[in-house]
Amino acid sequence: MKTKFVNAKNARKGEYKGIIKKIAKTGKCPFCKKNFKYHKKPIFKRKNDWFLTDNSWPYKNTAVHLMILGEKHKEKFSELTKKDLESVAFLVNWAVKKWNIKGGGLATRFGNTEYTGASVGHIHFHIISPQFDKNKKRSKTVNFPIG
Repeated sequence: MKTKFVNAKNARKGEYKGIIKKIAKTGKCPFCKKNFKYHKKPIFKRKNDWFLTDNSWPYKNTAVHLMILGEKHKEKFSELTKKDLESVAFLVNWAVKKWNIKGGGLATRFGNTEYTGASVGHIHFHIISPQFDKNKKRSKTVNFPIG
């Protein structure tokens, strides 16, 4: 069975869905180092084989939406090493300081995209900090779909 690197059924609408469909036709993972050409945002920081960047298509109601991606293709959480997790932790802590993030979430999906709801199978992490509604004195809800 041919490896499926992206799942267009899980892609949000508009430009993003079109990009994912285009990537699907290539049969290549868009997050692997040699194919990393669809992402147009700058890379802010690197640690070992991992790097931090903006999400090109942030979720609704985010004040900050960053992504941490590994250069090597991994889809299962069990493939991550101690060094990988230490690198991710370093980048999360760096981002929290750099963007002065008061609160938020670190999210990932792993495994089969038919179960996870991810549009890209390559494991990656989202740092999400919601917009704050000063009138309601609380953050706005950010939906991170799983499934």
